[in-house]
Amino acid sequence: MDKKTEQPPKKKRVPRKISARYLENAALYYLQRYATSVDNLRQVLRRKVNRSCAHHDMPPDEFYPVIEALLARYVESGLLNDKVYAEGRVGSLRRQGRSRQGIVFKLQAKGLARAEIENALEAIDAETHDNTGGMDAELAAALKLARKKKIGTFNPEPETDPQLRRKEQQREMALLARNGFSYDIAKRALDFDDADEGYSGDFD
Repeated sequence: MDKKTEQPPKKKRVPRKISARYLENAALYYLQRYATSVDNLRQVLRRKVNRSCAHHDMPPDEFYPVIEALLARYVESGLLNDKVYAEGRVGSLRRQGRSRQGIVFKLQAKGLARAEIENALEAIDAETHDNTGGMDAELAAALKLARKKKIGTFNPEPETDPQLRRKEQQREMALLARNGFSYDIAKRALDFDDADEGYSGDFD
């Protein structure tokens, strides 16, 4: 083997010994970098505790109350707010062209309750309805994804052969379905015509 290409094996990073001060510093550092839910931050800190305690042969249970005390303090101070986080993430995901179903799955994985996600969707989708001249928010999201993927009405070079075009349309429908959009919404997005829809806003 060429000595120039040889690299020493990477040393495994030894977890720092857990303390209340370390947990608070880790929590604040995470909050500076990421928007998060209460439960997601809980899981982040618990993973740090479990990894450190396993290495240093310490009982992790004694640090879980420290985490809960930190979370309670951050909620009280406003550093953590699941309602604000949910609305911010829902708004961002809708702008990316995410379906209602996809958003629910993604945010549940981040520790948000279904009710919190549904409330955020209602608030954000109402804004979309108002800002797009009355367009359904799910259709607006599907159109954003269609334009991003250059499919349906946004396909600059659709197949002209009828048989090839049918196969192309099937692939386009499948793409939207995989992203959580219903058949009806996917069909409307792919066949979209602003005049036919009576649409008078901007879905960007």
